[in-house]
Amino acid sequence: MTTATKPGTADRKQQILEATTELLQTRSFSSFSYADLSQRLGISKASIHHHFATKEELGRALVERFRESRRKFLAKLDEQFADPWDRFDAFLRGGCNLADSGSKICPMGCLRVEHNVIGDSIKDELHEYYQLGHWWLARLLEEGRSKDQMLYPGTSDDQAMLIHAALQGALQNARAEGPNQFHVVLDQLKASMKPTAETQDVN
Repeated sequence: MTTATKPGTADRKQQILEATTELLQTRSFSSFSYADLSQRLGISKASIHHHFATKEELGRALVERFRESRRKFLAKLDEQFADPWDRFDAFLRGGCNLADSGSKICPMGCLRVEHNVIGDSIKDELHEYYQLGHWWLARLLEEGRSKDQMLYPGTSDDQAMLIHAALQGALQNARAEGPNQFHVVLDQLKASMKPTAETQDVN
């Protein structure tokens, strides 16, 4: 007869962070408590406090986790796709998975909505998370335009801000109105950036 082993410290932390992500995506950061996590995981609140003394500490650790995951994801896209459009499409597919889930949106977008009520340390980590994605996307857009594959007004920095804002808004709408809302926004964004025969002739 085998006996179940208790999860180690790292495993327990991951379980808490995963449960936090689920609650964040379906509720909001301020609307759940350690009591909710305790009930979901079947552990005591004291156990959660042992790993994350405060909810702000928990939120900061969650953003750190997503930032590292995003860093690896973007590096993988750079490695797998040489063509800017292929890389851009793969980047957008991550949002499609969330939109098609029917009830979940970007956890980091959820925290952005609560900017006025989350702690400063969480805000700092969120800034780093968004800067990572922003500069990666701006670099991609600049490459696409330099190869005459993408067309947009303003700087690549401006366009990256527009795309991120559009994606976050589209994910919010998709949860309320259905995933088609998100896919329409993606199609419009890509169509607006495709050079036409006329613009290619001018160049």
